[in-house]
This record gives sequence, structure tokens and C-alpha cells, in this order.
Amino acid sequence: MKQEIIAGSILCILGLSLVLIPPEKLWIITEKWKTKDGSLPSRGYAVVMRVLGVVFALTGGMLIKMAVKGL
Repeated sequence: MKQEIIAGSILCILGLSLVLIPPEKLWIITEKWKTKDGSLPSRGYAVVMRVLGVVFALTGGMLIKMAVKGL
């Protein structure tokens, strides 16, 4: 039960950070070094990061809810 709450909390924090931090900043930190010209990320990258953030946050919330209910 304790590990589900910890994992759910980590997923919620990760998900909310992906939603709240601008995708351009995340791209600069994680992906910019892979490009030759250093141009900004595509719109698709921004959409994927936001969607992943929502999915992680919802999954974390469900894990916490299931751990508290005892499922």
C-alpha cells in the first residue's frame, strides 16, 4: 500500500510538471543537444508532452485512490 502511494505521488508530480512547465523549456533541457541547428521544438512535441503530463497525473491519482481504498 505504501509503495502505491509513493509511486502515485511521483507520477502526479511528474505529470503536473510536464503540464505546468512550458514544453520549450523542457525541450531545451532534454533534447536541444541532439540537434545541429538548435531550433525550437515542433508543435507535435509540445502536444505530446502535455498529453503525457495529463496521462501521468491521472494514472498517479488512480494509483493513490486505489491504494487508499485498498483495491
